Amino acid sequence: MSEQRFSARGAIFAALFLFAPIAAIVWWVTRPKGDSTAPLPSLAELDVVCSGRVDGLLPAAGLDPAIPGKVAAVLVAEGQTVPAGKPLLRLDDEALQLRVDEAKGALSAAEIDIESSATEAKLHPTRIAAQKTAIAAAQDRTATARKLLAERRTAKTFGTVTEGELIAAEAEVRQFERLETIESDRLTELTALNPNLRVRAAEAKKTLAQVTLKQTEKAVRDCVLVAPANGTVLRVNVSAGESAVPGGLQPALVFRPDGALVVRAELEQEFLGRVKPNMRATVIDDTRADSPTWTGRVQRVGAFVARKRSALFEPGEVNDVRTVECLVALDAPTDGLLVGQRVRVRIGKE
Repeated sequence: MSEQRFSARGAIFAALFLFAPIAAIVWWVTRPKGDSTAPLPSLAELDVVCSGRVDGLLPAAGLDPAIPGKVAAVLVAEGQTVPAGKPLLRLDDEALQLRVDEAKGALSAAEIDIESSATEAKLHPTRIAAQKTAIAAAQDRTATARKLLAERRTAKTFGTVTEGELIAAEAEVRQFERLETIESDRLTELTALNPNLRVRAAEAKKTLAQVTLKQTEKAVRDCVLVAPANGTVLRVNVSAGESAVPGGLQPALVFRPDGALVVRAELEQEFLGRVKPNMRATVIDDTRADSPTWTGRVQRVGAFVARKRSALFEPGEVNDVRTVECLVALDAPTDGLLVGQRVRVRIGKE
């Protein structure tokens, strides 16, 4: 009896294992189906998700001295808030100060040259008059020598003048004639000379010296890097004794002007046309499990596709991706956000 009971029970279990899958398949095929014709959401209704970077409304900028040089002193610390015009960094200007002294000396010499040439110009008419007098005197000496020569020629016929005395008188006449010619040439030279040209040349030298002085003084001023606006020093990349070069691999200072925090979202080309101004945006730091959520609105969408905007080149990050910048103005408060922080931005209608 027990064997019959076990074989009947086994037959029942075998039937269940056989027919249960068949019944499940039949139910799956014949089950009521939903409305397959229901429309899918349009592309415009889907949110746009992209990455971005926290920045100021006025972007953070790298600051360098206008000229290369050795850093004499760093006058601020990282995180320090400074007003516009505050000195941030000073270069060694000893050599430039010497050039300033040299330019001042050249300017003084040019002023003396102007005074001297002006005096020469005043005396020019007097010198011309004196030269005319010298010519008249030379002409008188020549005329006298000619008369003396004529008398000696007459006396020679009476034998009272020797041949040597006559030759000497003729040589004296020629000498006086040459002197008269020299004095006439000097008068021609003085007459042709314009003393005002020398005055103008001296004034031009003074102007050049003034320009040189201004250039050297500006170079001295450029040795001090000042804050372009009210803001905060984010990073100091140099210290005293190092060389600072404009346009180097990294700026001497990273500076953030005062202003509201924004997010510069980086829209890929596939999202072009889907993001419009005034759309709602939600911002999170997706690297943090406990990230707060910040909200804002799209303020503007860039008009061209370009490289990512970044104050610093980061080798570990792909910066050459072509994106459209979307500026998201954040709602207050923005506590917990830092300039340069990478965030995830979700943009939708509401």
